[in-house]
Amino acid sequence: MRPNWDREPPLLEHFIVSVFYDKRLLQFGRKPDENISIDPQEILRSMQGEGGGRVFHKVHNDLKIVLGLSPVHATAQHLVDDQHNPGGTQQLPPTTEEILTVCPRFRILVIGKTGVGKSSLINHAFGVTNAAPSHDQRGKCNIEIELFSSQNDRFVLHDSEGFEPGEVEKYATVKKFVQHRREQHDLKDQLHAVWLCLAIPHAGGRLLEAAVEDFLISKSVTLENVPLIVVFTKYDKLLDSVEESAPEDIDDETLQMHVEKTAKSLVQTCCIEPIQQVTNGTIPHAVVSTEAGHDGTLIELVKLTFEHVSKHVANEASTVTAMAQRVYPELKIIESIAIGKKRYWKTLASSPNFVGHTIWDCLYVIHSDIVSVWNFYDPACYLSSDGFRKLVVKGLEDLHVRTASDPNKVLVASLPLIASIAGTVGALAGPAAPIVLPIAAGLVLAKWVYDVYQQSRVVQQRFMTYIVDLTHILEILFVIVGGSHKKLTRRAIKLALDIYLKSDIKAQAYDKIGRYRDVGSRDPVLQTIESLITPKQSDWAGSTDLHNKVQSAGPLNQDEEW
Repeated sequence: MRPNWDREPPLLEHFIVSVFYDKRLLQFGRKPDENISIDPQEILRSMQGEGGGRVFHKVHNDLKIVLGLSPVHATAQHLVDDQHNPGGTQQLPPTTEEILTVCPRFRILVIGKTGVGKSSLINHAFGVTNAAPSHDQRGKCNIEIELFSSQNDRFVLHDSEGFEPGEVEKYATVKKFVQHRREQHDLKDQLHAVWLCLAIPHAGGRLLEAAVEDFLISKSVTLENVPLIVVFTKYDKLLDSVEESAPEDIDDETLQMHVEKTAKSLVQTCCIEPIQQVTNGTIPHAVVSTEAGHDGTLIELVKLTFEHVSKHVANEASTVTAMAQRVYPELKIIESIAIGKKRYWKTLASSPNFVGHTIWDCLYVIHSDIVSVWNFYDPACYLSSDGFRKLVVKGLEDLHVRTASDPNKVLVASLPLIASIAGTVGALAGPAAPIVLPIAAGLVLAKWVYDVYQQSRVVQQRFMTYIVDLTHILEILFVIVGGSHKKLTRRAIKLALDIYLKSDIKAQAYDKIGRYRDVGSRDPVLQTIESLITPKQSDWAGSTDLHNKVQSAGPLNQDEEW
C-alpha cells in the first residue's frame, strides 16, 4: 500500500514511515486500488512532541491506519530546537509531553439511538465536523472501531447504538466492550467516560427502555470506576414545545420565565426522577442542546465530565479531558495552572529546573505546555512557531515602560474580557486589510532573551508576564474562533494578540507585575500569576454574540505574514 500525500511531506528525508496492513482485513479477489490521502502537516504535528508521541492515526472507512514514526537522525522538534539552541544544551522537556505519553487521548464511549443527536453533540463538544457513527453494516454501529478526528487529536470515540426493546445482544455487546477496556493495563487503552444519550421525551413518550434500565441498575458492576453521565438531548425542542403551548397574552419577559420554569419542571419529572427511581439514588446528568444560544448546556456537560474523570480516573486522563474539549475556556486555564504547578511554574524565583538554561529555553518549554493544553486546530503549528513565540516575547520589552506612572489611570474597574474584545472587532469591518500589530515582527530579540537563567526580580517579572500574556492571548483567540473546527490562521492569532495588547486587562496586569515584591508567602510568584489569569464568570458573558460579530466583521480564514 502506498500513501498518497496531499502535498510534498516536509522533512521526509529525516524519517522512515512504515505502513503495516493487517492481512486479516484482506479478502479473496483483488479490489481496485484506492488512494488514501495523508496530510504531512498532521504527521509533522504528531512528531513534534506536543502532539503526544511518535504515532500518527488515520481512519479511512473501516480501515485504521497507524503510522509508526521512527527517527533516523533527528526528530522535527529537535531540528527546530537546534535552530534556537546553537550551544547544543539539552532542551527542557514539556510536562505535557510526559502526560501525553501516558494518555494521549480522552477515550469516550457514546451510547444512543440513531437521531438522538450523538454526532452533533460530539462535533460541538470537541470542535470537529467529522464525528460520525461507525458502521460495519448498513445501520449497524461497531463499538470496537476507534474514531479519530484530524481536527482534534486529543480524543478517541467509540460509538454504540442505543438499546432497543428486545435487542439484548446490544446490551451484551456494550457490557463486553466495557469489561474489555477495564482490563487494559495502560491508561491510554482504558475507557475514561461514558455518555448515555437519551432524547427528552415529548407528548408522554417513554424515556427508558428495559435494557437501559438494566444498564443503569448494573452500572456499578458493569462500569466500576468509569464515569457515566446521562445526557438528556434536544433541550431546545422541549423549550419550543413549551413556548407553543404557553398563554398568548403575556409579555416576552414573562413568557421566557414561564418557558424556563416549565421546561425545568418537565425535565425533573420526565427525565431525572425516572433515572433516580431506577438507580435508587442520584446519577450524574446534564441537559443539553447543540443549537445556537445554548452553549452553557455544553459547558455544564464538560464540567461534569471533567469533575468525574478527575475523581475516578488517573490524573493524566483528566488533563487530556480538559485538552480535548473546546467549549469551556476556563477549564483550559485551570489545567494550565495545574500543569505549571507540577514543575515549571513552581518556585520561579529560584527554580532548579532552569539552572544552566537560557531565558529563551525556559520560556520555550512554558509556552509549549500552555499551547498544548489549549489544543487549537493548528495543523500548521503557528502557535508553536518561532514567529509567534517572538511576538509574545517582544510584548515583554515594554513591561517597565507601560507600568503606569499614574495608578489612578489603570487601577479603575477594567472592562470585562468580552467588552475588551468587542471594542476591537470594528477594525475588521470592510476590506480585509492585514492586521498591523503595535510591536515589530521579525526583528532581533533583545539580548536578555539569550542570557542564562538567574535568580532576580526582573527575571521573575518577565516569566510572570509571559505566562499571563500568552494565557490571555489564547483565551481571546478561543473566543474569536469560537472553539471552531477551522484551521487557525496567523490573521486570527494576530487579531487576538492585537486585542490583548490594546486592552485594559494587559494594562492592569503589567501594573500589578511591575509593582510585584516578594511578600514572603510560600510561592508569591505563582499566587500572582493565578490571580491574573483565573477568569471571572462575568468575563464570558456574551461570548457567543461576540464570536458571531467577529465572523461577520471580516474573514479570519485567510492567512497573512506575521
